[in-house]
Amino acid sequence: MSSAETAQDTALDLCAREPIHTPGAIQPYGVLLVVDPHSLQVLERAVSEPALLERFGDPLGQSLADVLGGALADCIEPVGQVAMDSSVHLGSIELPEYGRHQVLAHRSPQALLLELESPVAGQPTSLEALYPAIRQLMAAIETASTVEALCQIAAEHMRAMTGFDRTLVYQFDSGWNGIVIAEDGNGVLPSYLDLRFPESDIPAQARELYRRNRVRLIADANYSPVPLVRAARQADAAPTDLSLSVLRSVSPVHLQYMRNMGTGSSMSVSLIHEGQLWGLVSCHSADARRLPYPVRTACEFMGQIVSLQIALKERARAVEERINRRSVLVRLLGRMAGDEEFMAALRQDPASLMSLTNAAGAAIVHKGDCLLVGQCPSRHEVLDIARWLATEHAGDEVYATDHLASAWAAGEALTDTASGLLAVSISQLHDSFLMWFRPEVVRTVRWGGDPRKTAAPGTVLSPRHSFEAWKETVQQRSLPWTDADAD
Repeated sequence: MSSAETAQDTALDLCAREPIHTPGAIQPYGVLLVVDPHSLQVLERAVSEPALLERFGDPLGQSLADVLGGALADCIEPVGQVAMDSSVHLGSIELPEYGRHQVLAHRSPQALLLELESPVAGQPTSLEALYPAIRQLMAAIETASTVEALCQIAAEHMRAMTGFDRTLVYQFDSGWNGIVIAEDGNGVLPSYLDLRFPESDIPAQARELYRRNRVRLIADANYSPVPLVRAARQADAAPTDLSLSVLRSVSPVHLQYMRNMGTGSSMSVSLIHEGQLWGLVSCHSADARRLPYPVRTACEFMGQIVSLQIALKERARAVEERINRRSVLVRLLGRMAGDEEFMAALRQDPASLMSLTNAAGAAIVHKGDCLLVGQCPSRHEVLDIARWLATEHAGDEVYATDHLASAWAAGEALTDTASGLLAVSISQLHDSFLMWFRPEVVRTVRWGGDPRKTAAPGTVLSPRHSFEAWKETVQQRSLPWTDADAD
């Protein structure tokens, strides 16, 4: 490995391990208090408006009932009932001369965290005012027949509610690369529809935060973070986990990424499917833009509605697909039941055998015999595949790949018929397999910039600057096998 490649891998590893959940600072739009859950004394604070400290005194070491002139006294009882890893809205309080602040609380294993979010002029102040927009979304999604149509409706309605310049719906694939499957914009920012973005753009620890905290606003890519200040007794304590904090400061690398992207503000709404991150609704504006808590809550609710609809449509599509495959299977089993030799029975209906997995060819290897139907490698090549499976994948009931050449060097010569292989072992005594083949599908993939991050030796990786479409020709791959194929 070259020194440049080593430096690149090291930089990528550092980026992936950045402790973004413990930044030690907040965005400058309110107050964060870290409170001892037993004594209710303030252990840490971040105050974005210094005049608040002059007027009310430093909260450090004070009881929660006394800080900010006693403004939080009514919050003490509900704060004590906040469950672990949950965020609760405690209403709002009026700070004279500083407006009505939204109060949110959540609990980490070490402390209670209270956030006072400053008001946003000219924005809705209640969820009730936003209900008509939510109702319009619910009515519109009833017309969506596909996941893609559903996501397009979500992009349009989310942008209308928030006023951002561009809204994307971004779906993750099995390798955590993302593809923009829906978009709505006003032309201020460039279109990213159909572009793909590499896994390294949103590393694993960032994806976990998106899963746990479903709405994330960065109101200004050029903000100056407000540091958390600690009481003396907290000096040696571990950094405070701000994963669920709405004011949490974000990575400087991400802020630079936003600036390179030409966006002054962003908001993401997570789409969750079966407890896992399915994708994001990602909103951007060229200029700074801050949304109040009620608007973000409405967006979170819209995201949950869309997530449920995605799950329903994907489940319905999977059920329909399995029913179709089951009917083919029943037909094949019926033929096999009427013939003493199963290979001969399957030869009578090659179309059904291939349609069982939407393959272009199929083979049966049993006791040294080999039956081929459709577009397949030659007999001796299929027997070579069977020997390789028996040696390298012994014990695997099902083996599937859409890139055989990457797993087996000899597969490079078979791309026209067997770029994709799905194999099922049918005997514990013999090297016997049912195999299905798919040919190479050469296609052009459009990335949002070159996905291969590079760094010069001795330098720290920085966010990429280019988001122009970068085209990659993908070869030696078939269409991927689905869960229905494997089942």
